[in-house]
Amino acid sequence: MRLLVIGYPLPHSDIDNYNPLNAPSYFDYDAVLVDPAAITRVAALLQQEGQEFEAHDGRPVVNAASTATAVSAAEQLRRRADETQRFLETGGLVLVMARPNATQAGVVGFEGCDRYHFLPAPPGLAWGPPYLCAAEGKTVRVTADHHPLAAFLRDFRRHVAYRAVFDDHQPAFRHAAAKVVARGGGDLPVAVEFPVLQGRVVFLPALTDEIGQIRMEMAERLVDLVRQLQRHAPAEEPPYWAASLALPGLEQVEAELEEAEAAAAAASARVAAARERHDHLASYRGLLTGDGPGLATAAAAAFALLGFSRESDAEAPLAVASEGQVAFVETEAGRKEVVEWPYVRLQRRLEERLLQQGDQLKGTVVANGYRLLAPEDRDRQFTDALRVACENYRYCLLTGDTLFALVKRALGGASDAELTGMRRRILAANGLLPTGAALGETEQPASDAGPIF
Repeated sequence: MRLLVIGYPLPHSDIDNYNPLNAPSYFDYDAVLVDPAAITRVAALLQQEGQEFEAHDGRPVVNAASTATAVSAAEQLRRRADETQRFLETGGLVLVMARPNATQAGVVGFEGCDRYHFLPAPPGLAWGPPYLCAAEGKTVRVTADHHPLAAFLRDFRRHVAYRAVFDDHQPAFRHAAAKVVARGGGDLPVAVEFPVLQGRVVFLPALTDEIGQIRMEMAERLVDLVRQLQRHAPAEEPPYWAASLALPGLEQVEAELEEAEAAAAAASARVAAARERHDHLASYRGLLTGDGPGLATAAAAAFALLGFSRESDAEAPLAVASEGQVAFVETEAGRKEVVEWPYVRLQRRLEERLLQQGDQLKGTVVANGYRLLAPEDRDRQFTDALRVACENYRYCLLTGDTLFALVKRALGGASDAELTGMRRRILAANGLLPTGAALGETEQPASDAGPIF
């Protein structure tokens, strides 16, 4: 089995890696995997940055008409449509990383160059709006457990992220005999198999940009996936009149099958609901392991659990409120001590708010230092400079494990009075708020910091 991969290098003896300008003919392979972003990317590199490419036969690819010694980029790109058409007409398998369509201007002789020009679509459907639309998210929920792609998506769920979704409310989508394998946010399809001509096109979410060991593991599994998909080819549909042919016992078995399928669907719904609850609770561990957006998301969820209301938009830096008091929140994580950057960002935000609206708000810093170590093995998670700055400017300084302890207390059934106390202690703290003091078990230690200036 030979797999041609376009635009997403994968190390494997059964995989040939190319880009759309230098690849051999697509129909020379058993299956093809394409990252559509590679099409506009190489066109831009050739046209805007002057990067040099060679066709598979060694001729240079130029952004001009073909000559006896050079081949046109437009010709190279256009021929991929003919190759894919012929490949699918003979029962070929094409895997595609689902991305929103986009065009790349400036390709001489192919001004309408777009990411999906190479890929035929089922009748009435197109690989663009309103059928395929841009989106971004990490939630990928498998809905077709027996499809070969399901196991791959589950095993690499941390390394996939959807960048486009299909609108399954469109009549053309429903009429295309599409098989939805996984759904993302809003229950929109993000992994779908389509019958196209005599072959199949399987869309999967975009894969991680990471390189190294994960690419080797993905390559091995993708080769196995292609083999399974080729064995999983759908059988030819029987003619309509076949269902009217009576067979002894078949009607009873069909009733049993219908009942079993209904039970399986109900069980699948329970699994999905339990997985959603599990993922929500497990996300609080990001307070101890998260970095960047991961820590920020976990902190926002923790403050909400403690009863703070969110005062900022979902895409804006976090601001929370309780009992009429608003606090700006900054988070920072690191493999070692957290330094002063969260204080600097917080100070700028608060000064900007003071200048614009005249408000003097509280500030809170959540620091998750030595995040790769178990909590009991961590040294002090922040520098003295960060601690002193928070004390002098009356910001609350929380470590990730302190906030995690508050989350555990809240999940364990803390009363409204206890939650109110936690919020008040966070908003009243000047400097470091230790875990015991945050929980109300010990007194908040007095600050011994002197003035900065």
